[in-house]
Amino acid sequence: SSPVMSARLAAADEITVGTVDELKRFSEKCTLDTWSQDKKVVLTADIDLAGGTFPPIATFGGTFDGNGHTVSGINIDGAGSNIGLFRYIQSGATVKNLNAEGSISPKGSKSAVGGIAGRNSGDIINCSFSGTVSGDISTGGIVGINEENGRVAGCASDANVTGTRFTGGIAGKNL
Repeated sequence: SSPVMSARLAAADEITVGTVDELKRFSEKCTLDTWSQDKKVVLTADIDLAGGTFPPIATFGGTFDGNGHTVSGINIDGAGSNIGLFRYIQSGATVKNLNAEGSISPKGSKSAVGGIAGRNSGDIINCSFSGTVSGDISTGGIVGINEENGRVAGCASDANVTGTRFTGGIAGKNL
C-alpha cells in the first residue's frame, strides 16, 4: 500500500477523547472485546463525570494514553465483579499517564475491584487513583487482580481501600 494510505489507516485507529460524551461513546464501543485492539486512545482534556452515571469501560485491548489528564467524579456503584474505570485490560494493552478520582464501590459479589482496573493482563503505567475503592475479595487502589502477564509500574494510589480478603494499596491480588 502507498504511504498515504498507511498514514490514513494509522490516523483512523487513533481516537481523541476530551469530553464526557466522547468518553461515554468510547466506553460503549468497548463492550466488544476486539473493537479496541490496535487502537490508540488519547485523552485531550480533564473530564469531570460528577453528577452523571458512567458504566465502567468493559474491555480494552489497545493503548489508552491519559496524557497526564484526570478523569474525576467517577461514581461506580452497580453490582458486579471485575470493576474499575476499566473492567478488563487485555493482554498486550496499555493504559498509561492517567489520573482518576472518585468512588469505585460496587454492590453484589464485589470481587476484583480497583481504581483503574478490576482485572489487568496488560500494562498499567504512570497512573494514579484517589478517592475510595471498596470491595470484598481482591481489592486494590490501582487494580483488583493483576494477572500473571499483567504489569503495574510507576503508579500511585491515594485511595481509601477497603476489602475483606486480598486487599492492597496498589493491587489486591498480584499473580
